[in-house]
Order: sequence, then C-alpha cells, then structure tokens
Amino acid sequence: MFTSSSSPTNPELAVVEGGQPGPGTSGAGGLAVGATTLALVVVALTVRSTPVFGLVVLAVIFIPLEKGFALHPRKVLRWGWRTDLVHFAVNNLLSSIGLIVPIVVVGLGLRALVPASIHHAIAAQVPALQFAEAFLVASLTGYFGHRAAHEVPVLWRFHKVHHSITEMDWLASAHLHPIDTIWTRGCVVVPLFVLGFGRASFGGIIVLTTLQAIFIHANVRLTFGPLRWLVATPEFHHWHHAADGAAHNKNYAGEFPWVDAVFGTLYLPRGRMPPAYGIDEVQPDGYLRQLAWPFRAPADLQRREPPAR
Repeated sequence: MFTSSSSPTNPELAVVEGGQPGPGTSGAGGLAVGATTLALVVVALTVRSTPVFGLVVLAVIFIPLEKGFALHPRKVLRWGWRTDLVHFAVNNLLSSIGLIVPIVVVGLGLRALVPASIHHAIAAQVPALQFAEAFLVASLTGYFGHRAAHEVPVLWRFHKVHHSITEMDWLASAHLHPIDTIWTRGCVVVPLFVLGFGRASFGGIIVLTTLQAIFIHANVRLTFGPLRWLVATPEFHHWHHAADGAAHNKNYAGEFPWVDAVFGTLYLPRGRMPPAYGIDEVQPDGYLRQLAWPFRAPADLQRREPPAR
C-alpha cells in the first residue's frame, strides 16, 4: 500500500516548482494560479507579518542542525520548498480564521454545560499547575483528533496532504491543508476553552506544541536514549510518516509516545529509521492545487507514477 518517490509530481495537473506550467497546464492557467498564490501570500503577510520573522529564526536554527546531523543527505532547497513556504505563510492565517467557527459553534455551547465550579477551580490554580493540566488535556485530545484524521475517511482526505510529503525536514511540518489544521487545532483548543483554561495556558501550549511539531519533522539522526519513550522525537515521528506497512496508523501522539503505548499504537523499533516516506497517492504540484486535492472525486485519486528526473 505504501510507496514513495523523491519527486512526487502529477504531470496532468501540475504547475511545477519554480512557477513554470507543467504538462497539461496552459501558460495562461499557470500564470493565473501563480498570481493567485502570490496574492494569498501577500495578504497573509500583510495581515500577520510575524511568520516572516518566525521563518528566519527557524531557518537559522534548523538549517545548520540538519546539515550537521542529517539523517538523509538533502539539499537545503529540496523539491517542493517554494510550495511549503506558501503553506507556512498562508495556512496559519487561514486556520486561525477557520478556528472561530468551531469555537463559536461548538465551544460556546459545550462551555455552557460545564459547571461554573469547574471553571472557577481551574482559574484559581497557580499558573504552573494549570499549564500542566492543560498540556495533558491537549496531548490526549490531540492524540484522538490526529487518530481520527487517519481513521475517518472524510478527515483523511485533508490529512493526506501532509502525509504526501516524501522528504522530511523542518519546513515539511508546515505542509498541511488548512481544514486539516482547523480540525487538529480545534481538537486541542475547544476542550481547553470549554473547561475554562486561561489565555496563558493557551498561548504556552500553542508555542510549545508548534516548536515540537517542527522539531520532530526535522531531517536529523539525533536519538535521545530512554527519553525516546517519554517525549516525541524525530525518530518517533518519522515512523509515523514512514512508507512502511508495519508503521501504518502508528505514533499519533504529538508530544508523548507513552500515550500511543497506552492506546496500542506505538511503533518505535530500536536502532533504525525509515528509509522512505509517503503514501500511495501523488499530490499535485502547487499550493492551490494541493488545497483543491481533497475535493476531487475518488475516481480521480488513483496513483500516477511521477516522471523520472
């Protein structure tokens, strides 16, 4: 079932990296797609300029780290990096806007059902205890949200955009469909909001889990001894993306492998790492086509072998 390619392209649909029209895409169509994508980036950066600063800081940290401790030899500007930059710049804005819906529609309704005594008890706790409790809640609800994204077909259609990556590195962590991000973040944010955790807990958890998500995608061969069973590492999460049937639907936890151990989904073989990553479908090239990919009819989702380089 699981296959992988170092250059997943769909020649019938693609606008190839670099913005040139691929086979089956007219020059005018390619320009329209490129212009629309550029407009999205400009709007996102105008509304929220912090992604630029964050990208620079992350690049300064992770590019030397991946060069010094590379798991798989790879160029810094590997295939697909331009599209992933668009994902990084635009998706956070789209998902932040989209999160308003589940918080208003689901969160407010459920919050009203929680006794006020629980809200008061949580608010009265010292910040450190409140954060620890919120982090545990977020880890558990995040696990089940991620698991559902794999096991519920309609959710998988969006989550597969992330699993279509075949080259793991820090920037690949941003390769997500916004609807998938709204779902997974909503599974974390809505329960915390319903229970009445404070803004400080929200902010701390978002920052911590985001940094860890970037790190566990990094192309590094670092191992952490016994800590590998307690805290999510690149070794742990790379198996989640592995093109290996034995690792299928394993390692859902974002922070703690022991959560997978408790629920029977842990896969962490000793002394080896996945040689390849990906799924049995090839995603189309370009940000907008990747956004549209989950909405295509099932008959159009069969795998097409990418052309040889």
